[in-house]
Amino acid sequence: MQSLHCELTSQSRPRTARRIYRRASPTEMIYMQTHTNVVSRSSIAGAINREQFDTALACLEARYSILRAVVEDGQYVERTDNWQAVESWLSADRCSADGLYAKLLNAELDTRKKVYSIHVIAGDDTLDVFMLSTHAVTDATSLVELHACLAYICDCIVRGIAPALETQSVPSPLDAAVSQSLAALPADHLGVPISYSGAFAQIPPRARQDGGPPRRRLERTMIQADAMQRIHAAAHAHGSSVHSLLLAAFALAIGDVATEQPRQILMRSSVDMRRRLEPHVSHELVFTAITGHITRIPDLDRPLFDIAKLVFHDIHEGVTNGSVFHTYLNYPRLFGGMQQPPVALNVSDMQAIRFRWPTQRLKVTGFDYACGLKNFPNVSVAIFDGLLVANTVYAEEFIDPAVMRAISESVVKRLDSACQ
Repeated sequence: MQSLHCELTSQSRPRTARRIYRRASPTEMIYMQTHTNVVSRSSIAGAINREQFDTALACLEARYSILRAVVEDGQYVERTDNWQAVESWLSADRCSADGLYAKLLNAELDTRKKVYSIHVIAGDDTLDVFMLSTHAVTDATSLVELHACLAYICDCIVRGIAPALETQSVPSPLDAAVSQSLAALPADHLGVPISYSGAFAQIPPRARQDGGPPRRRLERTMIQADAMQRIHAAAHAHGSSVHSLLLAAFALAIGDVATEQPRQILMRSSVDMRRRLEPHVSHELVFTAITGHITRIPDLDRPLFDIAKLVFHDIHEGVTNGSVFHTYLNYPRLFGGMQQPPVALNVSDMQAIRFRWPTQRLKVTGFDYACGLKNFPNVSVAIFDGLLVANTVYAEEFIDPAVMRAISESVVKRLDSACQ
């Protein structure tokens, strides 16, 4: 094990030259400038000590060298200090997962000093591994890969064997692949810019509080595995998807609490471009590939499944006519600007999560994540081992927690009633 430790930490030896990986893309820079961060958590059953975990983390950074980067003058460059990624190793009887989530959602992440950090809550034979990262480097798909790979490395080290890992190159932005997909579309299929008019249902704004900067809060919605099976079957039977059905349920729940009760609403989806490109871009790569697609729901009096089907077809049409690709390339100009229409909620385009890395001694028992956006609430959806966890992050300065809780409860009731 000592020789393994020396091998894994070899990247910490002094270097004669500082490596420049590549220039950050415009979208990555927007995420960093707006301090859009992600907090993710994986839960692991099985005993592993701090020294073993540190060794595993060194191995993870050796594979994904972008984790050892910092951003200077718009470029990813190699960091040269001796900073350690594990910033806290906490006892389970002194710290709760909810408490650490609340702390990290409001933490700062200076990408000139680091692009991620690790926090651990350790029990006698369990670990909760939290990762605070910039959305510019790790979106939902990348986070699954990082947590899965780390759990696998930990398992190998506990068993005293060397992890079987190939070198992972520093990922390139998706811009070129998106441009190629746009160029391959027939000219008469290209979508035209959409303008929005009229009143839209929105979450009632809270009277602004005096004081410091907005504080992010988390509202957690959980749906058990048996209910998720019914929801999945019902969604597909009605020609939609779980993602579209969730978004429809949130839209109707927001319509219930909207003060002026207009009949239309705008809902924003986070769409993972890797699954939309042809050919598909590898899920193993660690970099952000998310764009925001806005769907106009014209009539909130329509049934849940009708709205879900509309959302499902709207996202797929956006891929067919190229509007989703246009949005991705224009994202640096659109993000947080006045060009964006009023948006009620953002629901992430997330499928069921499977950890492809094998483990024998340790077992991953859960995964979820949360991304906080500045202008509107964000729902980060993870379905692991049949259990759905939807983490809604919002600023309590702008939205009353009681209202957000009512929306979450209404979503679960609507889905349960419709999918019996």
